[in-house]
Amino acid sequence: MAAPLTRSLAKGGFVTFTQAVGHCLQPPSCGLHTTSTIGKYADWKMVKEVRNRKVVKEFAFERLNINALRKNKIIPEQIKEIADKEIAALPTNSSITRLHKRCALTSRPRGLVTRWRLSRIVWRHEADYNKLSGVQRAMW
Repeated sequence: MAAPLTRSLAKGGFVTFTQAVGHCLQPPSCGLHTTSTIGKYADWKMVKEVRNRKVVKEFAFERLNINALRKNKIIPEQIKEIADKEIAALPTNSSITRLHKRCALTSRPRGLVTRWRLSRIVWRHEADYNKLSGVQRAMW
């Protein structure tokens, strides 16, 4: 299959996806919604959250230094304005305020029990079946 494809590309022709793949009519993998990516996470929102956390971690040091320049009261205004432009040039998702904690099992954004990283609903279910260490059901 590779030989006809390279010949047609060498002649300057365009090849569609079905011609290149042959009998397989599946669309190409498009990053976020593939099963290999989602396999580890509850849903696509969790995948997006993990990606945003990587961006925050990547730009954290740079953002911290620029913000220190912006908030310094001794530095002249021109330098503060340059620092403002540099912060604006950074990716929007590199700010830590864009992150939101989610349940590790269901990806639910609200009602999180922080110590276990579970939503209150999942936490209660796991506690009922004695699957959480250090948790005892209240009895009186």
